Amino acid sequence: MQENNLKGLWIPYEILTNEHLNDKEKYIYSLILFFSKNVGYCTITNKYIANIVNLSDTRVSKLVKGKIRKKNQGQRCSKNCF
Repeated sequence: MQENNLKGLWIPYEILTNEHLNDKEKYIYSLILFFSKNVGYCTITNKYIANIVNLSDTRVSKLVKGKIRKKNQGQRCSKNCF
């Protein structure tokens, strides 16, 4: 896990300006992208994300699953969602 490598968080413009994501979702998505860049999939847990964004790991899980479900159903979610 790359936890110690996180010095800050870059939020890509496409995420930052996505009106379908709230601020917490933008942070979560950016964290997932950051921790996915080396191996192609996310290497951190919901609990780790929850500690950073000050949510419960259950809430993080629901946010991620909800965005995936919306993306797969084509609802309100562009290609830039989770």
